[in-house]
Amino acid sequence: MYKVYQACVLSTLLYGSETWTTHAKQEKKLNVFHMRCFRKILGITWEDKVTNSEVLSKAKLSTIFAMLSERHLRWLGHVHRMEEGRIPKNLLYGQLECGSRSKGRPHLRYRDSCKRDLQSANIDINSWEDLASQRSAWRFALKSGINRAEEELVKKRASKREKRKALVSPPDTTFICNPSSSETDGGQ
Repeated sequence: MYKVYQACVLSTLLYGSETWTTHAKQEKKLNVFHMRCFRKILGITWEDKVTNSEVLSKAKLSTIFAMLSERHLRWLGHVHRMEEGRIPKNLLYGQLECGSRSKGRPHLRYRDSCKRDLQSANIDINSWEDLASQRSAWRFALKSGINRAEEELVKKRASKREKRKALVSPPDTTFICNPSSSETDGGQ
């Protein structure tokens, strides 16, 4: 069933995601869909109180965040290795000669999302091009970096969950009745 999900659903869901500039809200929605599908496949309901980390470990899959990062960075390395004059390479390395930006926060660019992914994979932003020149070394660095980042994220979420659970104390069920003066006087 996992193979069918990966072949049909994930490939359709993430089609063209190599070039997306996704915001956190969009990534979260994709991850919710991913987790909902896997819970349905595994027959886990919300009443079972199984965490997302446990579901992913049972299925031996990674989160959508890791899949998107890996796809972005693989495409980035591919574009870097292209010969000069190709349109994707010109777009990646190109600069605008004239024009001005509108007021407010600048729109998220593909370059910005790649920079974020490089940082999460613990790859140096200034020297990634040297690593990307060698395809096998680039792939190995991506896999190990993204796996390490995902493990750190899982540990971080687990510790956060433990802290949250430790703060919630069980309700106090002992009741103490203090007789008031009217009850001891016989209601007078």
